[in-house]
This record gives sequence, structure tokens and C-alpha cells, in this order.
Amino acid sequence: MGESSPKLIQTIDNQHLALFAQRLRDWLLTESIQDVEETGASPQVSANLFTESRAKALLKATNAVDDATLHDFARLVEQETAVRLALHDITNNSGLADKDEVQTLAAVTNQSSSKDQQSSIAWLSLSMAAFAWKSGYPLNQLDPATPPETYSPAGQAVKRTAHFLRQQIQRSATERDKLARQLSYNEAIATDTTPNLDSLQAAEVQPPLPPYYRPPVPVNYPEMSNETVSISQDEPTPELEPDPFPPVTASRNAAITITEADLDPGPLPNNVTRMPAIRVTTDQVYQSTPSSSAPSNQVVTPGSGSQAYTNFTESVRQTFGRKEPMGTTKLRVLVQEYPDGPGLYGLQVRVTCQGIKSYVAGTTNRDGKLLCELPVRLNSGLTYDVDVTWPREMNSEIERKSITLNADRTEFNLPFYRKINRSDK
Repeated sequence: MGESSPKLIQTIDNQHLALFAQRLRDWLLTESIQDVEETGASPQVSANLFTESRAKALLKATNAVDDATLHDFARLVEQETAVRLALHDITNNSGLADKDEVQTLAAVTNQSSSKDQQSSIAWLSLSMAAFAWKSGYPLNQLDPATPPETYSPAGQAVKRTAHFLRQQIQRSATERDKLARQLSYNEAIATDTTPNLDSLQAAEVQPPLPPYYRPPVPVNYPEMSNETVSISQDEPTPELEPDPFPPVTASRNAAITITEADLDPGPLPNNVTRMPAIRVTTDQVYQSTPSSSAPSNQVVTPGSGSQAYTNFTESVRQTFGRKEPMGTTKLRVLVQEYPDGPGLYGLQVRVTCQGIKSYVAGTTNRDGKLLCELPVRLNSGLTYDVDVTWPREMNSEIERKSITLNADRTEFNLPFYRKINRSDK
């Protein structure tokens, strides 16, 4: 809510609201004439062309409001409170409250002796004229036969008028009473009896000073002192003491030059012999075949390698895959001397399954690991026996562990430790 619109409405009493609305409508219709000379009519005649029925027909032609909204609005403005709120919304939303002409019109209307009835207010033409004045669109170009587009200046004026009508209807009773108390007639604002500086009389007699009043004490600032330091030209200059550390003057010697004689190394001493140049021929270059003493890291099985592994897989599938479907999972065997210790390299590992004659065997890599892929049943899994042969210095014992592999995991880990603690013997 702006400041100008409430003050404008508060200066008008309830008896002059209808008269102010009628005069405001006439002023808007007169101001909205774009070119009086082209029409050849007087401003008053052109203003009377935009009637209440014309504004109503324009709202219906653009489908902005319906008959129910117009009927509810007509019943609402029969109350004095609704009239005051409607005039406030029109002047506030359109910016008319800031115009000097409108403020003068309100002051003159409040002092008028004629009083019109509230039912004579042409609300539709008044609100549409106010919003058309805000958009700068002339009212004589609004024709219900050619309805304007929604986003054109004329269409925006019609749209704002429809929004104004719905705003008055949808406002709750509590909010309407609250705004009515704020916008009620204020005689102090209307008469403007508040004293100002021009109306105040000049005081002839000055009141005496209080007994505790003391005049301000002046402050003497050092930079404003009159006693400044000055140096006389005839004042003798004191003798300076000799410098205990006099400056040292630099001396430049002759330039250093290097000749070719200085660069010649001369003959070698008698005790120095120069060796012949080292030459490498192709006959001296040969490639040594690396020894294959290290055991293989591949998975080996009895027979011919991959064929034996295939036979083991097929045997497991034929034996256990009759009742359940089969899948595969990975088993990683880890052989260490103690937990989290270094892996044992080259140990023999054999994987067997109960009821299967063939097996899978191999040796651990440098990390002490052996990875093999084994078939398992999808629902109940499958149990395998893993044998690890410890080296000769560890009594060449064979340690066996059993593990049940399931198809719900892609990899299983099975560790082997020779001792639990590092300090154990």
C-alpha cells in the first residue's frame, strides 16, 4: 500500500465518495482523448462516448469476466466500506494518487455541497479508464466490435480491470474491515491543521540559561600555536666530528686475458700411457637364453593342460548339474607363512571335489596366490577340497581345507598360514 493513496482516500468523507468517483471518471475520459481536432468533437462529447455499457460489452467480448462476477461486484459496492476500498485500489494500482490534479480534485470535492448517491458510480468505465490512462492508451479506440489482444496495451487495460473486479470480490471480510479502519475518513488530514515552521510565531523573549550552563572552553591546538620554531641564517653551524670509518676507494687492476698458449695442454708426462679405443663388434654381441628354473604360474592339471581342466569342469557339471543349474565363481588361494606376511612362491596347490576323479592343480605366484574358476550350483553351492604342499624345510606336509562356494559371490578367498604369529617357531 502506497502512502499517497491512503492519504487521498482519508481526505474524503462517505458523503462525497460518489461525487469524487464521478469527477475522477470525467477527468480520466477527458484526459484520454488522443486527438480532438481529428474527431471534430469537444472533449466532453468524446468522453461521453465511453459509457458503462460500452465497458461492460468490452469485458464480455474479451471473455475477461462473466456475468456472475459482475453481479457479485454490483452487490458488493452497495456498501460504503467497499466503495472506499475500491477507490483506494483504483488510485493506488493505476498511480493516480500521485497526480497533483487528482489530489486537487479530492480536496475540491470534499468541500463541495452537492452529494451524489453511491449507486450512480460507473465502476466499469471508471476502472477501465484508470488502467487505460496508466497504459497510455486512448479510450476512444476501445471498441467491443474489435476486441484487443491479451498482451496489447488495450488488452492489458482490460485484463487489469477484470483483476480489479475479482480482487474486490475475493477479499475476505476480516481483511476488508482491517483496510476500512486504515482508510477511514480522517478530519485532521483533511483540514491539515498540523502546525509547520511558517505558522509558528517567533519567540520575542529568550528563556534564561540554566544555572548549570558553562560556556565552552577554547582548546589551543599545537599546530595553531603562535610560537613557531625559526632558524636564523646568521646562526653558526656546529663542527662535525671526523668519521671513524672513512670510505674505501676501489682500485682497478689490469684485465685478465687468456691466450691459445694457455689452452695447449702440451706433451704428456713419461709415466702416462694412452690406451687404445674400445670397440664392440657384432661377433661379441650374443643373446643369452634365460633359464626357466622358476615354476610356472599357470593352472596345470594332469594330462594336456586346458583339455584336462575342461574335463574337470565337464565332469563336475555332469555330476552335479542334473538337478540344479550350474554357474561359475572364482576361488583365490592365498599361502603365507604368517598372517599379513609375505606370500610363499612356488607351492603346489590342488583343488578336488568329492566324487570327481580329476582335479585342478597349480603353483602359487610371487605373491603366494593361485586363482582358479570353478563351477558351482546356483541354489545350494558346491564344496571343494584344497590341498597345499608345504616346502621341504617345513617338513613337506600337506594341509587340506574345505570350502563351500556359492553362486551369489563372484570370488572367494581361502588363506593358508604356516604359523599364527610371526614370532612362533
